[in-house]
Amino acid sequence: MNPVAREEYVGEILIRHGVVDAQKLAPLFETARERGERITDLIVSSNLADEDKIARALANEMGLDYVPKIDVEQIKFDVASRLPITYAKQRFILPIFEDAETVHAIVADPLDTLAVDDVRAIFAKPVEVSVATRNHVHDAINRIWEKSDAGQSNLQGDKHEEEDNLVDIIDSDDDAPIIAWVNSLFAMAVRERASDIHIEPEERDVVVRYRIDGELYVARRASKQFMAPIIARVKIMASLNIAEKRLPQDGRITLKIAGKSVDVRVSTVPTSRGFERIVMRLLHKTSILLGLDDLGFAPREYGIMDHLINRPDGIILVTGPTGSGKTTTLYACLNRINDPSRNILTAEDPVEYEIGGIHQVHVHPSIGLTFASALRAFLRQDPDVIMVGEIRDKETAEIAIHASLTGHLVLSTLHTNDSAAAVTRLVEMEIEPFLVRSSVIGILAQRLVRMLCQHCKVPYQPTAYELRQLGLDDERLAWKAKRIPSQRYSVHGLEYEYVGQKMGSSPVFFKPGGCDACMQKGFVGRRGIYELLVIDDAIGPLILKNADAQTVKRVAISQGMDTMRDDGARKVLRGMTTVEEVLAATQEDIIVDE
Repeated sequence: MNPVAREEYVGEILIRHGVVDAQKLAPLFETARERGERITDLIVSSNLADEDKIARALANEMGLDYVPKIDVEQIKFDVASRLPITYAKQRFILPIFEDAETVHAIVADPLDTLAVDDVRAIFAKPVEVSVATRNHVHDAINRIWEKSDAGQSNLQGDKHEEEDNLVDIIDSDDDAPIIAWVNSLFAMAVRERASDIHIEPEERDVVVRYRIDGELYVARRASKQFMAPIIARVKIMASLNIAEKRLPQDGRITLKIAGKSVDVRVSTVPTSRGFERIVMRLLHKTSILLGLDDLGFAPREYGIMDHLINRPDGIILVTGPTGSGKTTTLYACLNRINDPSRNILTAEDPVEYEIGGIHQVHVHPSIGLTFASALRAFLRQDPDVIMVGEIRDKETAEIAIHASLTGHLVLSTLHTNDSAAAVTRLVEMEIEPFLVRSSVIGILAQRLVRMLCQHCKVPYQPTAYELRQLGLDDERLAWKAKRIPSQRYSVHGLEYEYVGQKMGSSPVFFKPGGCDACMQKGFVGRRGIYELLVIDDAIGPLILKNADAQTVKRVAISQGMDTMRDDGARKVLRGMTTVEEVLAATQEDIIVDE
């Protein structure tokens, strides 16, 4: 069966089993032919179905058993290792054990008869096949080799030992162990949900740290003698100049890890210790996109955001520092309104997630493709919705405003501390206040806070000081209730009801514990805390008067806006995060009193 016919056959199976809709699948076949990609990969990256549903459907079609979770402890390494690891990862097939008559294997693609035939030839036995997801098969392959003697001989220093007792795991000049060690860095980083990998030369060893949920953790160590070959290996993968060690360099690596496409941005800088320091940012291009209802909005903010992104025109801005989840929020908004009736175009640096049905452009300022030039070109592409990664200058702001005033919805980001400051930032860019008033319809400020592990969080009674810091003392609650003129209010024709926090006599807060589920960290994942400023009839006149940010914020609060600290307090009361997380994320979010 030729590749095109095979992908069409897989598509028919998935349609027949109700995994995907035929109309949504049709445009992906053309993309698969153009890119030479598997239709199943495109289905997952387009968020039409997950790997689990696809694998179950293929197993049912072929009359095979489906394995929802692979028990690595039951896999025989001497059986698995008879198939070369590179081949196993390439074809997503893993022999797990054999008996006198049969070899048993797990595959991600039961239609890959050539791979099954190869296993049959190697073992000279019939092959009995079960089906699992590509992610699970790839992870099982990695874990089997990591547990083996060969895996243990990789560059794995014991971080619990003293520096002088670091394990020297390379006894030859062969580069293969270096390659395996660097590859294992990426595999472990993906498995532990790391966003960044730091490779740092210290006085007597090499330290690798992962950034997980915004915090850095030491992942492993190796003898300093391996620093040079490690740097060389990473620079080769990123197509950087190995001989240049005096200047910073930037590059990019594209990997496929556990069945997922990962884009790695590499940055090197020289240090005083004579070696370069490497930081790598991991971007999961095929990650499942979050929906608007997954972001953690309070009911009021969710309702207003859902209304704003369905407006035909206007500018919606998302503000916050680098790493505060702005891009994730923008993608969630686009994912919400993405349908064939809308032409959606994006200009990004870089394209972090690929979304089916949306046309995305990676800007290259070095060749003149800037946010501003991309925006200008988009206006000739008959767009309905435009997303521009960041408004950095007056030119980009002016084109975005022009686009919104000519009937387009524009989504973008700004670097400001809160929502009200975004208004003054635009004015500082020499944008006339009347243009800001006419074009901007909503400004969302956000930060990320770590979420408590629900398996091990520890309850306690908060102190009066903690309540006061979060604005949950009786005086603050009474002040806030008094400033909201009525329990019901209208925004762009939609009515909302303000629901105050009911404290009770003794609220319960939680602090982190530590268990196997969270790798003893006490936290799992991060969630946003938000502040949504709607440019309505109360805020509009202030913009025209060029009012300062504090005045705008004070009036917005009087109209029912919750600050980021208010939203954080709500999540603390619900046992989702801690007081310390909220206070650290909202240090500049002061309570605006009169």
